[in-house]
Amino acid sequence: MTSLDTNVILAVFDPEDASHEAASAIFERLSSDSLVLCPVVYTELAASQSWEGLRTFLERGSVEVLWDMPPLLWERAGKAMGEYARSRRGGALPRRVAADFLVGAHAEHHSLTVATLDPVVFHAVFQTVPLITA
Repeated sequence: MTSLDTNVILAVFDPEDASHEAASAIFERLSSDSLVLCPVVYTELAASQSWEGLRTFLERGSVEVLWDMPPLLWERAGKAMGEYARSRRGGALPRRVAADFLVGAHAEHHSLTVATLDPVVFHAVFQTVPLITA
C-alpha cells in the first residue's frame, strides 16, 4: 500500500502546478497500487479551496484514509520532530511543521510506502519508510 503525501495530490490535481508532470509520473507508477491517506493529509486537503474537487478525485481513485493513529504513533512523530530539530540547528535542513512528522510516523506504523515530492523529512528521520519520488 502506498500513502500519498499532500504535495503529490495537489500537484497532480492542478495542471498549472510546477510539479504537475512529476506528480503525474508518480501516479502512473502507482496505477496498480492500493492508495491510502494519513488523516493529516486528509485534513490538509480539506483546507484547500479545491476541497470538493479533491474529494471527488480521491473517491474516483478509491483512495481510502487509514484513520488509525494510536498514541505510540503520536509519540514517534514527536520524537522524530525533536531529532529533526536538533539536526536542523546546523542550518542544513529546512523548517518543517508537525504534519510532516505525523505523515512519516503514520507510514512507519502501518508499514506503508510514501509517494512524495519532498523527501527531506523521510531521509532525515524516517529512513526505513520506502519512498516513491519524482
